[in-house]
Amino acid sequence: MVKKAMTLALVGILVLTTIMLAGCPAPQAEVGVPQEVVAGLGRDPGVMYGYGAHPPLTRVLEPLVFRDVKLEHKPGLATSWEVSNDGLTWTIKLREGVRFHDGTPFDAEAVKHNLERVSERWPGRFGLIRSIEAAGEYTVKIIHEEPFVPFLYALAWPGAAMISPAAIDDEGKVSEPIGTGPFKRVEWVTGEKLVMERNEDYWGTRPKLERVTLKVIPDPTTRIMALEVGEIDMIIDTGGVSPEHMPVLLMHPEIEVLTVAGAVPHYMTLNTRSVFFNDTRVRRAIVYAIDPDSIIRYALEGYGKVMTTVTPHSEKAWMYPEPLFHFNSPDRAQELLQEAGWIDTDGDGIREKDGEDFEVTFLLATGLVGRWPYDTIAEIVQAQLREVGIQVEILTVETGLWREKLKAGEAEISMRPWAGISPQTRLDAWLHSEGTNILGMGIFYSNQEVDKLIEELMRTTDEKEAKRLAFEIQKIAAQDVPIIPIYDEVLVNAIRDNIRGYELHPWFTVNWEDIYVVAP
Repeated sequence: MVKKAMTLALVGILVLTTIMLAGCPAPQAEVGVPQEVVAGLGRDPGVMYGYGAHPPLTRVLEPLVFRDVKLEHKPGLATSWEVSNDGLTWTIKLREGVRFHDGTPFDAEAVKHNLERVSERWPGRFGLIRSIEAAGEYTVKIIHEEPFVPFLYALAWPGAAMISPAAIDDEGKVSEPIGTGPFKRVEWVTGEKLVMERNEDYWGTRPKLERVTLKVIPDPTTRIMALEVGEIDMIIDTGGVSPEHMPVLLMHPEIEVLTVAGAVPHYMTLNTRSVFFNDTRVRRAIVYAIDPDSIIRYALEGYGKVMTTVTPHSEKAWMYPEPLFHFNSPDRAQELLQEAGWIDTDGDGIREKDGEDFEVTFLLATGLVGRWPYDTIAEIVQAQLREVGIQVEILTVETGLWREKLKAGEAEISMRPWAGISPQTRLDAWLHSEGTNILGMGIFYSNQEVDKLIEELMRTTDEKEAKRLAFEIQKIAAQDVPIIPIYDEVLVNAIRDNIRGYELHPWFTVNWEDIYVVAP
């Protein structure tokens, strides 16, 4: 999906056009033009997963299963897969003749080693596994104790990317990112840059680019300025271009803006253990008090879509068919707060209960504010909650401290994106009492009925029944409100006019092997 501004009349207007290039011959890089690019992004592409190279952003590491621009599964390092009728045994056929960057063969033993490593580091990520077997040089069998329906999604998850066994120590730690991808990492300066060079022996399409530098530029304005002056050639990644900078970029004659409906929804979280939010009536009141339409209009310049349930539009088949979250009804918010005992007794505009003013902290992380306009969103929410008698203090802290404070329950409200893995695991992460985000975001939500429904959902092989369970979970989530879905992101990146072949991926996977440089 590509948008190119030609006149001032286009400023602020979102046009999403799907460009289908299937069947067209691949363009060739121009002879004599150096095939090197510098791309700017708001985070360090070497930090996440602890691998030293973020798989979708660098493509140094590859998973067994790819997800294309339509988010459909397709062969990657695995050429095919099948599951037994009872849902317990998965048989995976591997691509032959592939080698890791260090020359180590990619085979069933290497895959077995990787799957065991990931299972140990992230217990349950692949379900309850009885055994992983190398059933031939290029065949792997995974036998589960019980069906685990999201298994294919888990294989496509970036954290499950294949790494050379020679780069993994006895404790399962990765010493360096030696993968099978179209590029090799040759340098990484933490917080500054990651440099890659072409893998001349890549099993797939040989890249046209010879060298790629990913430059870490945390400040969104600085990223834009670097692109304008030609210091960088591209801005990539989710949260790459802040919507506030769109008017400038759209009018720049040497810059092209790219957009796609992304797979990254953004959620506002509530500390349900807090005295302020331990009542479901209060949490529902927050939903009625806020207006995501105004957030999309003023904070995102129209680059977003309101969510109506906790499941995003990128998983549309799993979304409850009717809106479950109903926003922007301040009168109803006032009624619910009153019912819950929060009343403005002294006339100062702030509600009180048991002698305590309704004053809460909206905690933000510096690493997220540098990629999305969370500060502006928080200010909009602050104003809307003030209208119903709730005082909000906005506090932005370093990302590590943000995580610590949330886990300790030291904030009432926060916000974060979540690309997720599968429709089932999304609900597990956000709503199960032992879910990664429930625990990590300081939500402290626990509902035994929801736990049972999620556990059943994760092992139900009948799709119709699975969706019934997912819908029921979403309905309860909309009643209990431990989290509030705010918006689905429109992914915005930008390139200079001498860059060709870049196709935005909803899951921000960069097609480095198709990109090339032409003369300016």
